[in-house]
Amino acid sequence: MKSSWKALFVIIGIVAMLLSACTTESQLPASDETIETSTVEEPKSEEEPIQENKFICSLTGIGVEDETETKYRPIAVMIDNEVSARPQSGLSAADIVYEMPVEGNITRYMAIYHHGASEKIGPVRSARPYFIDKALEYGSIYVHCGGSPQALKDIKDLRIDAFNDLVGTPVFWRSTDRKMPHNLYTNTRLMREVSSSKKLENKTAPQYFRFNNDFVVPDGGNGQNIVINYDKNYKVSYVYNEQEKVYYRKINGDNMKDKETKEDVKTTNIIIEKVGLKVIDKVGRLEVSNITKNRGYLITGGKLIEIEWSKTSRNGKTIYKNMNGEEIIINKGVTWIQIVPEYVKIGFGE
Repeated sequence: MKSSWKALFVIIGIVAMLLSACTTESQLPASDETIETSTVEEPKSEEEPIQENKFICSLTGIGVEDETETKYRPIAVMIDNEVSARPQSGLSAADIVYEMPVEGNITRYMAIYHHGASEKIGPVRSARPYFIDKALEYGSIYVHCGGSPQALKDIKDLRIDAFNDLVGTPVFWRSTDRKMPHNLYTNTRLMREVSSSKKLENKTAPQYFRFNNDFVVPDGGNGQNIVINYDKNYKVSYVYNEQEKVYYRKINGDNMKDKETKEDVKTTNIIIEKVGLKVIDKVGRLEVSNITKNRGYLITGGKLIEIEWSKTSRNGKTIYKNMNGEEIIINKGVTWIQIVPEYVKIGFGE
């Protein structure tokens, strides 16, 4: 009997222990510790700091990778703008572009190339004295095909380094898809090779504009849409793209595009110089009053401000000042400079 009671107590004890263990496990609070697994956590990748270019193009303010690019001598190329010459090639690669009137109620371009490169530039056309005045400001090599009698005399008398197709400079070729005289082309590679072989390159970077460190929208009037009515059959306009912070260039309402790349022609800054203009011969050649001072506009960031420009000699730099007499500072990027006769109507707005 005694042993039966002992057995009963043992059984009761075992049951009690099992019940106690179950209750304790169900009442345990959830652990705050993270359960380790066999998955290996990938190390977090650190964002690489943005590398700023050490070397700066002095004509655009934009960084370049190689210091030699900053020391290239500017090259000024005369480019055709007759209807048969459109669309042109290589304008979208230029650092600065001038547009000025020529005889026949049309305009012509002079594109300044510094560190930019283009495999096809043109059509190349003839020289005019007032374009030479601008090319001299950069100490540039002047590239053209012939020219007016006065322009050719100036190139000789002023000892301007020039590449002229009519004297056989080996930087030109004729395309077969257009008729003369709208089919003469060059490129930056050929021009640099000849410039180097003739020892015409620079050892120091040219200086021209001053640039803002960051993009600045001027405190000025509405400059979202600019229209320059050069002629009843020729209207130039610029339309601002706020997202890209550039102006798209249009001719007679259509976007201007590069013939080779199909890219839209765009610019960050637009400078308008108002000038006096008169016809000087029976051919209709022009004299442009560009060695003097006059008014104009700086247009950038969707805004415009009135400016005064001045030039004191043929090779003197054109100085642009705001109406407080302070030299303007522009945004980094491409600049188009429009030389506009005083009688031409200019429209501004949205």
